[in-house]
Amino acid sequence: MQTKQYSAIEISKIIDQAIKEIWSLELYSDYCNFSLLKEDSLKNAFYHHLRNKLSDQFLLENNIRIYTEFYMDGIRADLAIVKLDDNPRQHNHLQDSIIDILAIVEMKFKNHWNDGPFKEDIEKVKNYIKTSSYPNCQYYLAFIQEAVYEQEEYAWLSPKDLKWAKGHVTELLGYYIQTIEQPVWRINSYNNFN
Repeated sequence: MQTKQYSAIEISKIIDQAIKEIWSLELYSDYCNFSLLKEDSLKNAFYHHLRNKLSDQFLLENNIRIYTEFYMDGIRADLAIVKLDDNPRQHNHLQDSIIDILAIVEMKFKNHWNDGPFKEDIEKVKNYIKTSSYPNCQYYLAFIQEAVYEQEEYAWLSPKDLKWAKGHVTELLGYYIQTIEQPVWRINSYNNFN
């Protein structure tokens, strides 16, 4: 069977679509069914759904892998999607075979009003964009804050943040508003893939 060769931009769009669909459908369902408890279960569920959505065939044929608790080149991420070179076995360490970072997902899941941990992740992503040697990497802020907001359309990134976030960042948000009992589950995409 002939395998399809994808361009770098096609791969980025496939990953982006998968992440957004998983957030909107599977992770929303997991949350509503009480299957997520704090950040680690969110991270595990994200990894699980992403592996299923992208399929082993797509990942293997394109030398793409998904890692949690990823650390490399000053990046310490909750989840990373990376591209390996054609022969990872030639290296002493798997990390040495990583030739590109395609996507980073930073996750926070808190049940209080303390915005500090969320803002720290935003600052972390901002620094990655400024200093990273992976210019095509896409960044996702997957934030669940079990707090009640007054307005339905909420965003963590301000208009000032959009200057550095445009073309690179997507917010995946879960929170509550006063007028409805169900969580609000939103995607604010600034990465031009919509």
